[in-house]
Amino acid sequence: MKKSFILFLMGIIGFLPSFGQKERKGFFKKYPFVNVTELGTLLGRSKYQIYAYYSSYYPQPMQYQAQNRVNFSLQTFNGVYLNSKTAAGLTVGIDSYGPTALMPISAGVRRNLVQKKQGGSVLLGSLDVGYATTWLNEDNTGFKTSGGLVVCPTIGYKFPMRNGSAWLLNFGYRYQRAEYAQVRNDDAIYWTESNEVRNYRRMVVRFGIEF
Repeated sequence: MKKSFILFLMGIIGFLPSFGQKERKGFFKKYPFVNVTELGTLLGRSKYQIYAYYSSYYPQPMQYQAQNRVNFSLQTFNGVYLNSKTAAGLTVGIDSYGPTALMPISAGVRRNLVQKKQGGSVLLGSLDVGYATTWLNEDNTGFKTSGGLVVCPTIGYKFPMRNGSAWLLNFGYRYQRAEYAQVRNDDAIYWTESNEVRNYRRMVVRFGIEF
């Protein structure tokens, strides 16, 4: 009885992949799958806290310093074409802000705006909205980083290739929020308060490929 039940389960398991493949084949025939992988540069100017010593005996005001920043980003968009011009899907990436590594997960839309001739270059618009996680970030001892909202609209060009793929060049704006807090040691007599919210605002330049 036990042996026949196991054989029955194996038959069902063997049937499901073939059934799923037929469904997936029909779905992707109607809504073609698309992958866009891009490497980007994030350009901007940030204000960072440089002194935040605090104690009940010697309180000190917060001090900040503004600096030009060049950061890097890697992301991949996976989705389907809802029609010949519009694709929707999920964007996952890695953004580096100095010692902080954030992993944004966003809902994404890609739209072909203007194409003068068949097979020619395309003016492309895109939008990603989501939340940046800290799954890949390692905090220093006594500190905790939290992610936040991510919004990234871009516009650029798509250059189709003969094999059906395309090169992409995009320019845009990226807003990303993060929070930094110090975990207080209750045994300490003096401690440094370093709780702050950073709103990263960056100009984005991305180069990638679409499959």
